[in-house]
Amino acid sequence: MRTALFAPLFFAVAMAAAAGGVFTLTKHGDAASGVQRLPDEPRGDCAHCHDQHASRLGVPTGGPNPFLLFAPNDNPLCATCHTASGSLSIWQGSAAYASSSHATAGGAIWPGPVPPGRPSSDAGKCVNCHDPHGKSDASGLIPAMAVAREEALCNACHDGSPASVDVASQIQKPYRHPVSSVGKHSEAEGSDPTKFAATPVNNRHSECVDCHNPHAAAADRGGLFPPAASNRLLGTSRVRVSNGAAGSKPAYTFLGPGDTAPANEYELCFKCHSSWTAQPATQSDLGVLLNANNASFHPVEAQGKNRNVAAGAFVPGWTWDRLTYCSDCHASDDSSVRGPHGSSNRYILRRPYAASSQPAPPSALDLCFYCHTFDTYANPGGAPSAQAYSRFGTHTLHAGQNQVPCYACHASHGSPALPALAATGRLPGLTSFVQTSAGGTCTSTCHGSRTYTVGYAR
Repeated sequence: MRTALFAPLFFAVAMAAAAGGVFTLTKHGDAASGVQRLPDEPRGDCAHCHDQHASRLGVPTGGPNPFLLFAPNDNPLCATCHTASGSLSIWQGSAAYASSSHATAGGAIWPGPVPPGRPSSDAGKCVNCHDPHGKSDASGLIPAMAVAREEALCNACHDGSPASVDVASQIQKPYRHPVSSVGKHSEAEGSDPTKFAATPVNNRHSECVDCHNPHAAAADRGGLFPPAASNRLLGTSRVRVSNGAAGSKPAYTFLGPGDTAPANEYELCFKCHSSWTAQPATQSDLGVLLNANNASFHPVEAQGKNRNVAAGAFVPGWTWDRLTYCSDCHASDDSSVRGPHGSSNRYILRRPYAASSQPAPPSALDLCFYCHTFDTYANPGGAPSAQAYSRFGTHTLHAGQNQVPCYACHASHGSPALPALAATGRLPGLTSFVQTSAGGTCTSTCHGSRTYTVGYAR
C-alpha cells in the first residue's frame, strides 16, 4: 500500500532528475505553450508522454512500455505530435526524415560519453540527438532540446566514428568556417540578413546547421552536376539571385528550408558571401562578381564566355563548357571530405593560392592548376603543343618564365567590365586589357602594348 501511495511521488522525482531540472523551461514542459496530447491533463505535464497507471478513465493505456511511455520508445512516438513540418520548417515531417541519412544509416547512434552512448537498437531514433526532457550546460538550456550544443552535437559522430568521414578535424584547421562562434546561431534566424551580418553587430557565424539540415541531409545517388546542390545540403535555407546589369547587385530572394525547389550550391554560400547581408569590409561580394551578365566570371552560375578553348588547356575532366562549384576550389587541402569545412590554405582553399602580385615560382600544385593545365600556362619545359593551347600560344609563359602569379593579371571570381577575368591596377599587373574577336591587346607594368591572336572562337 505504501508503495502504491508513493509511486506517483517517486515517478515525479525520477522525471525531474531525468530532465536535469530544466524540463519546465523546455518547449515540451512549458506550462503555457508546452505539449498537450491529452485534453484532460495540464499543458506541459509529464502525463502527455508517460502513463503512471495501467488505464486512463477506465481505458487501458496500451500496456507496459519502457519508461511508462504511452507507446513504444521509437520515432512513431515522437511523430504523434511532430507529424508535419514545424513552424520553422527545419523539421519537415517524419516521412521526409525517413529518407535522410540519420534515419537510414545503421551507425546513426549517439556514441557518448556525455550523455552516455545509446544501444545499437536506437539507430536512427530522434533520441540520439534530442532529449525530450531537455538538457543544460554551463551556458544554460541547450536549444532545440538537443543533447549537446552546436558543433559539439555533430562532432560527437562526425569525427570519423561512427560516421566514416572526419569533419571535426577539418574545422580545427587554421582556416575554417567559424563554427566555434558560440551562441550566434538561432534556429529562428530565417530570412533576417542581420543574423549573418558583420555590422553593426558581429553576428557572423557558420554552425553546421547553417549548411546541413540533420533531418533531411542524405547521400547523393548517381552523378552530381553543378550548380545543383548535394543532397547533403537538402532542407537548408538559401538565397536565390536575379541578376541585373554587369557589376550590379542582384535582387535577392530568401528561400527557407521548407522550399522544395531544386537548390544550387552557391545559393547557400550567398547567405554570408553576398550583399544580401552586411559583409566584412575586406570580403568580396560574390553576388556581384559571379553575375552571369559580367564581362567574365568563373562559371559558377552559368557557362563561361570563352568558347571552344582546346580540351588540352584543362586538366582531364574539365572543359570550357563545364560549370564549377564553389566547393571545387574551397575545400579540404588533405582529405576527401567535400565542402569548405577547413583547410591549411587561406580562404579555405584545397590548394595554395598566392593572392599577391609579387614574383613567385609556380607549382603544378597551385590552385589554378587544379583545373587549368600547368604545362599550358606556367611550365617553360612543357611541350610546345601544350603551350599552344594558351591564348598567347608558345610566345609567353608569364607564370613560368617571369614568375608572375596568376593573381597579378586575373580576378579570382569575376570581372564586371573586363573579359578573360582580367584585373587591372595591381603591381606588377595589367594597366589595360581589350579583347577582340581575333584576340586582344594588353598593356602591363612590365611591358608596353602587346597584341595577340587566338585560335579559338569566343
